[in-house]
Amino acid sequence: MVDKDNIKSKENNAEEDVLKFFKDYGIQEENVQQYIDNIIKEFYKPSRSIYAANNDTIQELQSKFGNSSMPQGIICDKKNINKYFTELKTNVINKSTRVSSPNMVGHMTTALPFFHRPLSKLITSMNQNVVKVETSATMTFLERETLSKLHRAFYDNTNDFYEKYLSSTEGTFGCITSGGTIANLTAMWVARNNAFPKTDDFEGIEKEGVISALRYYGYNDMAIVGSDLMHYSFKKAADILGMGLKNIYTIPVDSDYKMRIDLLIEKLEELKHKKIKVIAIVGIACTTEVGSIDRLDILADLAKKYGALFHVDGAWGGSFIMSNKYRHLLKGIEKADTITIDGHKLLYTPIGCGIVLFKSPLLPTTTIRKVASYVIRAESLDHGKTTLEGSRPANVLYLHASLNLLGKDGLSQLLDIAVNNTKYMADLVKSYPQFEIISKPVTNIFLYRYIPIWLRKKSYDIEQIEVKSLSSAVFTNSSIPSPTPYNTTHPPLTFEENNNDKSDNKNENSITLCCAGFVSKTTVKTTKYPTYTKGVAVLRVVIANPLVTQDNIKAIIEEQIKLGQILEEEYKINHKVI
Repeated sequence: MVDKDNIKSKENNAEEDVLKFFKDYGIQEENVQQYIDNIIKEFYKPSRSIYAANNDTIQELQSKFGNSSMPQGIICDKKNINKYFTELKTNVINKSTRVSSPNMVGHMTTALPFFHRPLSKLITSMNQNVVKVETSATMTFLERETLSKLHRAFYDNTNDFYEKYLSSTEGTFGCITSGGTIANLTAMWVARNNAFPKTDDFEGIEKEGVISALRYYGYNDMAIVGSDLMHYSFKKAADILGMGLKNIYTIPVDSDYKMRIDLLIEKLEELKHKKIKVIAIVGIACTTEVGSIDRLDILADLAKKYGALFHVDGAWGGSFIMSNKYRHLLKGIEKADTITIDGHKLLYTPIGCGIVLFKSPLLPTTTIRKVASYVIRAESLDHGKTTLEGSRPANVLYLHASLNLLGKDGLSQLLDIAVNNTKYMADLVKSYPQFEIISKPVTNIFLYRYIPIWLRKKSYDIEQIEVKSLSSAVFTNSSIPSPTPYNTTHPPLTFEENNNDKSDNKNENSITLCCAGFVSKTTVKTTKYPTYTKGVAVLRVVIANPLVTQDNIKAIIEEQIKLGQILEEEYKINHKVI
């Protein structure tokens, strides 16, 4: 027989337990916060590894992350909550990637200013949804103000212009997104709809679709045109917008990794002849692989001539508009119809905070605006009318804080530090015969590669590399000495990840390296080696972290030379190279 009283009692207890998560007196949030603060402090301590890869075995991964069953009971007591966070620390946090490490110089992540950590708690506590004013009564207007600051930094319109659109229901300076991919997709969405607008007898591509739009306007297809170094997000955009990947036309780059204007004009004329509508020409302000910046002013003029929207993907380099020293590199960006910037890159906000700006605030209103009866109404100031994403957190607060607390001077200083560190590392790399520079740093990205000793005397056209013996000292203008010479034979290589690792099972003759640093790898086509049509494998440096020092950089290079020598010996043994 079913004990109904017992069932009712359990239900009441479950209701009481679950409500404890929402009431201050139930669970002491301070205790959890104190525990998490301690985890964060430990996470920020210097680590012998950056953990840029997971070296766990399949069995270890299954043990840590293989439980697909959801717990039935409610964990509301202090002991078991602490147990949850302890397991989280052991399995996830301890070996999470140290993206803030000054030895991490291979990706577009960096240390953050201190104020973002308490801000993240504030954003979560407020839990504003900036899709509509009704769930973000003040944050909506903070977002508008923040977007106007960025818009003014690039386009510098009049006071009357910004006053008008700050309170207008018929325009927006831009959209805050979850990242650069959504920002670029939004820009291409605008470009497509702008290319096939509504007329008296055609309701526009957004209502009638791609096939009807092409037929009505007399085109065979549509295209996006940019350089070989365009970000992969444009492939996603072409796919989602129904264009197909074959309609992305990429133009080769020159020796400075800028889109070749002569080949671009040839392609535009070809597409015009084939009746293929170019909806957008994409210029890049710091390519992801190389850091090069296209000739934006020329691209803007060509976009106008051929009737295409001009978009600048400045996810990485657009922030140099804040730099007193380097903003000239962005000449022509003020002509862009749309601009992508990532706050979580060089505006030093947490991930993810992307932005797409519109030169004309009316552009998104006339191309992509969507309304509903219960929300994002036509006459409202709701930002959801022109954003691809619906519900969004108030991540704009991170951006607002960076712009207001760091200010233009602070951001300019951070960018200067990043560029100076990158150029220092490039000069250091160039001073060694072991390395070849593949791309010089325009801002804070550059590429290089390691040259084995038996190839260094080959007659390659390698800029400013003088062949010297491994043991000879090499100096730059800064009088930086080369690493200490190493033996020509080496025992097996192992890596130590933990200072407390006292295992007795290690090879006594092995060399233990403490993983001084991390650079990433990529493959890039270069005019230095035109016969390598699929590109050459290179090492990639990206420095944004202001905590990187010259000592960090030296240690990273020394480690790479040591690793190179070890690999050379192994290769010579395995391949009988003399």
